Amino acid sequence: MDTHRYELVGGDPALDLLNTIHDYTEEPRRDSLVSFEEALRWGMAAGVLTPAESRRAAALDDGAELSRLVDLREVLQRISSAMIARRAPSPTDLGVLSRIAAEAAGATRLRRTGGGALQRTIGASDAGAAVLRLRIADAAIALLTGERAARVKSCPACGWFFVDATRNRSRRWCSMSTCGASAKSRRYYRKSRARRSRG
Repeated sequence: MDTHRYELVGGDPALDLLNTIHDYTEEPRRDSLVSFEEALRWGMAAGVLTPAESRRAAALDDGAELSRLVDLREVLQRISSAMIARRAPSPTDLGVLSRIAAEAAGATRLRRTGGGALQRTIGASDAGAAVLRLRIADAAIALLTGERAARVKSCPACGWFFVDATRNRSRRWCSMSTCGASAKSRRYYRKSRARRSRG
């Protein structure tokens, strides 16, 4: 069976999780995370989990962790959309994210790096089956409370989320090879038709 190949265009694992919905403009929406095993495979592709951590999380899953991860994704999608639109996120959503952040903090340890600085880590042994969800929540908090929050955008074609890292904040599409190219093709087609109708 072919496995899904994830496009990691978000520039942050929290946004790449949001982009596991195939296209936010489609109804019904198609979800790539059809099982917890697939969610863990995404976590490895996104660099959030090692294979050993993925295997451990799968073994410890109580059958509800996928639902918790999907709930987190929905909360992050609503919060991110509100912030992009310069609206206040829902207090309910912020409360949910705060509770998950507190759960992540309980599994966080500090360790000294080779350079002498301290590094925060959410260890697989401390987080158990929740390691992927808690690491994503931790990444989301760092993103949405930092300077990069103002650079979070969503693609006008598919609704995917990304950090605009361009110097002049000119990035518009999730990917020029997909949505950007499609938009250019549509513009070219419309211009060609307009020229033919004038001729």
